[in-house]
Amino acid sequence: MKLANGIHNQKRGALNRRGLFIAIVLGFAVGIIIIQPLGISLFQYDQSGDTGNWWYLFKNAVGQALGFGDVDQILKNILFGIMGSSLALMFYTRKTIFQLNREKVGITLIRELLNKGENHEVEFKSTLRWDLRQSKVNEALEMVVAKTIAGYMNTEGGHLIIGVDDEGRILGLEQDYGTLKKPDKDGFEQYVMQLVSVKLGTHFCPLAKVAFYEFKEKDICYVRVHKSQKPVYLNLGNRSHFFIRTGNGTRELDIPAALDYMEIHLN
Repeated sequence: MKLANGIHNQKRGALNRRGLFIAIVLGFAVGIIIIQPLGISLFQYDQSGDTGNWWYLFKNAVGQALGFGDVDQILKNILFGIMGSSLALMFYTRKTIFQLNREKVGITLIRELLNKGENHEVEFKSTLRWDLRQSKVNEALEMVVAKTIAGYMNTEGGHLIIGVDDEGRILGLEQDYGTLKKPDKDGFEQYVMQLVSVKLGTHFCPLAKVAFYEFKEKDICYVRVHKSQKPVYLNLGNRSHFFIRTGNGTRELDIPAALDYMEIHLN
């Protein structure tokens, strides 16, 4: 598992370096074929007293930039290319810092939830579909996750963390990954959203936001579930079931109780 995490981190680092390289190259190209002609054509248009055809001036400037006709033009291209790369690097760095800050905030939230333990708005699940006792896939576990999500949507929303036992100990998602056609975070997220779509309804998917965080070199899945303004039913067999959160658990209501609940809470 450590080896797999090490490979994952190496791939992540390689992708970051590749993204940075692509941003610099694209920025350099934009500097030459867009920023430079735009600046030169606007200057020429202004010098002519805002008369004439600006588009013609722009196309002419682009042709000169791509022509590499003399040393002066090559130096201009290098200068504006560096300018474009600098702007691209600035935007790329800003985006990276934003992502890191968002991840830091998310990790802080997860730690707080783990420390508080399970309650009416926080639920821990060891796995999504892998039965730890029987060492095989158990679709009943998926239904438990779907019930929890439905219960949150019908109540006040909540936090579902998968890959953590009842005591808040990190177990990770490796065994669940191994049951998926795409054994990684993307495959896991797709499976969770497919579960919501099929069992609860596609129109409720936007209420479930999935994110992943790494603790002790193990992935966990965090699902932020938002309250629905409409009743959410779990489709199971030939029946629709209505669940709500009560205390630390999820409870099904019969039809009279469900109607009373919806009249009070979902109108």
